[in-house]
Amino acid sequence: MVRIVTENVLASRVDEVLVITGHQAQEIRAAITDLPVKILFNPDYVQGQGTSLALGVEAINAKAEAFLVFMADQPLISATLINMVVSEFEKRRCLALRPVYRGKPGHPVILDCALGAEVKTLKGDEGARQVLKQLGNKMEYVTVQDESAIFDVDTLETYEMLKNKDNKYKF
Repeated sequence: MVRIVTENVLASRVDEVLVITGHQAQEIRAAITDLPVKILFNPDYVQGQGTSLALGVEAINAKAEAFLVFMADQPLISATLINMVVSEFEKRRCLALRPVYRGKPGHPVILDCALGAEVKTLKGDEGARQVLKQLGNKMEYVTVQDESAIFDVDTLETYEMLKNKDNKYKF
């Protein structure tokens, strides 16, 4: 799944792709080593995804204006959805933008690099939720008609369903 997510991001207009590993780092590295991405190992991954996000933001190109957050368990997010979120973010010139499908917030979330200092302090398993909550009404949303924004693979049953649904995925 990490490879599929990474390939989808690479197919979008995103300039730089960082993949943060932790658990099963060697297997993940082997699955994407041929892709033009920067792979970083988070030695504190057991403390939660906040530490991985903080590490990633620390490594972003200094000239970057914004960054997107992807989850490895969302392999259906397409380059089309990514590009739409980036374009909407550019139009609005907001601090953070999140897609919403049928009232449920999803991914990818895009944040202005002005929020980088706050993200670099994250710990625990909430990821960027703490930072997004602090934004209050400065957090913006865009309604999407693409269920992939909220679809994730959290169970073996979902994985098997997805695997059987579309043979183009090499699970």
